[in-house]
Amino acid sequence: MTGYIVEGKSDQLRVQSVHPHAHFVILNGISFRHKERRAIEEALILCDEVYVLTDPDEPGDKIASKIMETYPEIKRIHIDPEKARNVRESRYKYGVEYCSNQYLKETLPGI
Repeated sequence: MTGYIVEGKSDQLRVQSVHPHAHFVILNGISFRHKERRAIEEALILCDEVYVLTDPDEPGDKIASKIMETYPEIKRIHIDPEKARNVRESRYKYGVEYCSNQYLKETLPGI
């Protein structure tokens, strides 16, 4: 089984649409406290591979770095910001939840 560490429920739902049997750790933002650490450690036991799948923005980069420093066996899946872009109120917003199913199928390992 493949595990993904994502920032929120919307990210999980998007990835689940193309990878329904994956295991998820939801950070609920960019928190990385005891509860999240326990969930990541559980995923490392349950899953063959665990990946960080955070948004292609500064907060996503920061939390991915913290996770990979703590757990060097976890790799990050880099998302192309152009493939994760959405326009809201004439501003760009970037997130895994905005990626197309086709892009995720091409990008995510374990599918």
